[in-house]
Amino acid sequence: MFIDLRNSFDANHLVISFACLIFILLITNIFKVSSLQKILLFSISLNLFFFNFLAINNNFYKIESHLPLHLCYLTEVGILLSLFIKNHKFTTWMLLNAMFGAITALLNSNLDSSSSLIERLHFFISHSNLALFTIILYKSQFKIKYSNLIFSINANLILVSTIHLFNYYFNTNYLFTFAKPKGINISFLLPEWPFYYFFLIIFGLASYYVTFILFNTKSKIFQ
Repeated sequence: MFIDLRNSFDANHLVISFACLIFILLITNIFKVSSLQKILLFSISLNLFFFNFLAINNNFYKIESHLPLHLCYLTEVGILLSLFIKNHKFTTWMLLNAMFGAITALLNSNLDSSSSLIERLHFFISHSNLALFTIILYKSQFKIKYSNLIFSINANLILVSTIHLFNYYFNTNYLFTFAKPKGINISFLLPEWPFYYFFLIIFGLASYYVTFILFNTKSKIFQ
């Protein structure tokens, strides 16, 4: 039996993601870290403000789907805070989530044909911000302590449990704890609820480990 990968990967999504990644790599090779941090601050602030303003102004903001309670959008807000709160443990947590979120979302989409242009722009800008944040810390010689790696894993377990309870009481699906994400994505290849979530956790832990190794190697790929 052959698997139809068209249900798992969207060619248009991958093309846009590739273009975003190329743009990020270009600016990270042109600007210094201090300038990149200002660009990131501007990008996140503008993205959060205009998405919420336009969604509310155009009357399509829904509590069930537009709260920043998915991991990547929570991380984007956390990154904004980390630019002001210089806490190594918190920044590590945001970095580990940003790496996982950027890779996952730039390869997969949880948007479908009903999603608006505003939602699509918000999606790509948000996840591009995660990628930019990751590269900024990489260029900054940021190191991940093992104790902070463990803290981040525990923090995410608490976060998932809290969001799961929120979903239960408010009939939502943030962090996809009750149903697979909509749209064309790799979850099509995974078993149904609740077993697919075990795979998501394994993917997340694998991403954490790879990021931990990458940020603690002596030789950097680029500076």
